[in-house]
Amino acid sequence: MNEVYKNPKYYEIAVSFRDIAAEVDVLEQVIKQYSHIPVSTVLELGCGPAPHLAELARRKYQYIGLDLSPAMLEYAQNKAEAIHASARFELADMTDFGLVEQVDFAFILLGSLQARSTAVLISHFDSVSRVLKPGGLFFLDWCVDFTPSTESRDSWEMVSGQVKVRTTYQTTLINPVEQIFEESLVLEVEDEGVKKVFRETEMGRKIYPQEFLLFVAARSDFEFVGWWNNWALTQPLGETQKISRPITILRRV
Repeated sequence: MNEVYKNPKYYEIAVSFRDIAAEVDVLEQVIKQYSHIPVSTVLELGCGPAPHLAELARRKYQYIGLDLSPAMLEYAQNKAEAIHASARFELADMTDFGLVEQVDFAFILLGSLQARSTAVLISHFDSVSRVLKPGGLFFLDWCVDFTPSTESRDSWEMVSGQVKVRTTYQTTLINPVEQIFEESLVLEVEDEGVKKVFRETEMGRKIYPQEFLLFVAARSDFEFVGWWNNWALTQPLGETQKISRPITILRRV
């Protein structure tokens, strides 16, 4: 396991630019408008430090977090115990997993779907299909790439108490035929005057919009509900030019 995911505290600070309560508001709005079943149990794939756990627990959802990092899951478990949340955590690969029960709602955030090939992507959706109840929704944040490029680079800085984290995220095209990109994540940390650097590099397959629609249409277990810009159901894609944090919603048939 890479260094970044062995340090959940710093990773959580790095992505703390999100408004968690507002995002859970959107999840609930999506459920109210598009779910065909009541929702009490939610599954987060690639949950990491589970930043939405406390807010979901406050709203009485039963939370299941799945991740491949033992350090992230231990951190999330400690968080759940501290607030006495109804939560369970599973150490598993999101591209091939199962649960003892089905859930009402599944979600994956910040483009955390790491499918290295079409076969792995199929395996991922097969896994989600097995654990998601018919009528339930699958919510994907930034998993479909609407702005394809050969290279991108973004940096930002977040501060929490005495800890400052500067994050640099970069993608580099490796194989244009198979749509494989190298994704690099670097955290430059200053913790009470002590400087540390953590790095992670992964290979991932980009998923483009029309390809995604054909992929879903070819399956019998999901239907496409829609996609929107910037976590706003008032901004359906196709009516905006600048795309940021697009969300995509599927429903289990």
